[in-house]
Amino acid sequence: MSQMCPNCSFDNPTDAHDCSNCSAPLRGLLGSLVTLSERYQVVSVLGFGAMGAVYLAEDQRLVGRRCAIKENSPDPKASVDVRAQSRDQFLAEASILARLDHPSLPKVSDYFIENDREYLVMDYVEGEDLQSRLERVEQPLPEEPVLNWADQVLDALKYLHNQSPQPIIHRDIKPANLRVNLQDRVKLVDFGLVKLLDLDNPETKVELRGMGTPAYAPLEQFAGSDVHTDTRSDIYSLGASLYQLLTNVAPVDVHQRLLDTQVLAPPHELNPDISENTEQVILKAMEIYPEQRFQSADEMRQALLSGIETVAPPPTKTERAQDAPVPTSFWVLGFLGLLLVLLVLGGIFLVLFRDGSASQEVAQAPAGTGQALPAETATSIELRALNDAPTDTPTPTSVAMNETEVTATQETSPTPSATTTSASTPTPETTPTGSTISSTGRRIPATSLSGTIAVPVYNGTDFDLYFGQADRPGIELYREHASQPAFSSDGTRIAFHSWFDKWGLIHTDLSGGDEILVADFVEDQLPTWTKDGSLIIYLSRREGDRKSRLMKVGSTELNSDGAVIGEGEYPAVGPNGQLVFRGWGNTGTGIRLSSPDLEDIVEVTIRDDDTAPALSPDGKKIAFMSRRDGNWGIYLVNADGSGLKRLTDDLADDGLPTWSPDGRAIAFLSSRDETWGVWAMTPDGDDQRLLFEIEGSPNGLVGANRDASRGWTEERMSWTK
Repeated sequence: MSQMCPNCSFDNPTDAHDCSNCSAPLRGLLGSLVTLSERYQVVSVLGFGAMGAVYLAEDQRLVGRRCAIKENSPDPKASVDVRAQSRDQFLAEASILARLDHPSLPKVSDYFIENDREYLVMDYVEGEDLQSRLERVEQPLPEEPVLNWADQVLDALKYLHNQSPQPIIHRDIKPANLRVNLQDRVKLVDFGLVKLLDLDNPETKVELRGMGTPAYAPLEQFAGSDVHTDTRSDIYSLGASLYQLLTNVAPVDVHQRLLDTQVLAPPHELNPDISENTEQVILKAMEIYPEQRFQSADEMRQALLSGIETVAPPPTKTERAQDAPVPTSFWVLGFLGLLLVLLVLGGIFLVLFRDGSASQEVAQAPAGTGQALPAETATSIELRALNDAPTDTPTPTSVAMNETEVTATQETSPTPSATTTSASTPTPETTPTGSTISSTGRRIPATSLSGTIAVPVYNGTDFDLYFGQADRPGIELYREHASQPAFSSDGTRIAFHSWFDKWGLIHTDLSGGDEILVADFVEDQLPTWTKDGSLIIYLSRREGDRKSRLMKVGSTELNSDGAVIGEGEYPAVGPNGQLVFRGWGNTGTGIRLSSPDLEDIVEVTIRDDDTAPALSPDGKKIAFMSRRDGNWGIYLVNADGSGLKRLTDDLADDGLPTWSPDGRAIAFLSSRDETWGVWAMTPDGDDQRLLFEIEGSPNGLVGANRDASRGWTEERMSWTK
């Protein structure tokens, strides 16, 4: 027998007192690989407390399913009555959670007793709790995602507080109990202090006793308070949690605030970037007395929502420059400088244009010379109706622009125009760290920036599929209610997921004709073509056990049930015919490489954050997106798992990489400059440049069924000639 360390999960002898790996005190926890209820194999420790622990376990009956198992271990020295009461309380928690069904709450699936310990089995939430994130980043979290998480938690609290016949109070909301999964959905976990509220009975029934964590607990939750806990207690705890998430400082204990009402520093003093509305919502939620707080989760939610739209982003450089006072001396110097520039330009004009021949020479300047092309009359490009499908090669939608400037962008300027509007000033290129690229840095070959890139854009309900051209700005709608595109290897057809009318997987020719519905289930997603185009491989969660499976179907079959290949997610077949995918279940965690039949599987990475893999045309490298270093970024690794490196290192999110047909460039989506767009870079991460902006965000959830839609981490871009 053995016991795991509560700190590092290292296995130690049963009689050991301290961990031989990290020296932490041992708590008599289970050993790794212990199988509970002849079904759940313990893997590691997720957390522990005075009454037991929470373990990560593998379900041996539903292979590939991971779950969290909460253990209740009563004090063996306690009386029989106390231990029986503890068991009843734990069973009450299981009964409460088992009947709950909300996307921000964990789902309980089992309960059993073994070796005088009670165990509660629930869904394991992949991702990171917000306390751990604070400790990792060591600074306040950005306001926008925090408000988004708060909205999700308040929706869950509204659901709990409106349960019938009795409202449910969590009583221990804190950053450590807010867990964010890979799709940026927050889950409210650990119902260890859950309480059923009987509004008609002042002696409300406490199912599991405890006062919660002092920094986040309201006054009424402490012993000796004359006020009973109710739904407003959770309001206080959430407000205190938001306080810490946005300031990186834990709020002072409510008892200290009773002695000194000024001891709680206003959030903006700790983080000047917090908006006024958010600060006021937090302080009202944290009022000492319940009647002064928001009286319901819905009331607090509406107060936050009213401020989300008014949270102003940081001013741009242009706005700061416009707002800055300009001294009188600046105008004097500026006027003199303007005169000097005009004199110099006049001399250049006389030299270059006196015989009218220079413009022709400049227009024919070779690529890479850096010479500017002369301005010509702007030519308007016709805007096509949104429901018009492209014929032959797709062309982008744009507004009036200068054709000569587009040519200059392709051939002479190091960075394409950053907008779809008329003439703009090129901006200097930057490396992932933000410094200017030197003249010796690698650049994307001009010939690589050609062809069509298919891009998903969330429309507020589901997705629309757009086409953009790699060599010029602007995008064009290809198909409404569609996303997850994949061009066939010969570039003549495109497969995609359809979200409306015809649910499932469809492929058409590039004009939108010759449509074939190969699978009609809403959770048949992420199609990819085999090299010869005869099969389509895709991800499906259609079975009742919700396992992620890779399936295949003949590309000419109609409305087929398909055939299971094995377990995994996010499949993508490279031009060399190999399959790269995100491991899941019995194929492990991380990026995997294999044959299209899932034979000869190669372990490339082992991080659960790694997803959206794309294989280079020569099959030697894999680009993928990951949040392993905080925000989403693009990484590159050799097909054998060696040579891992991060290619992008911007504060924005970068993801959904796709290779140019010649393998000399990687396109990716990025939210840089507060605008989503398609960017490109060399496979070394050099010459990062905006190709074109998109009309919205690639991130969204479809309808109420969040299992069917997991945001942009299950989306895709595709690039063809």
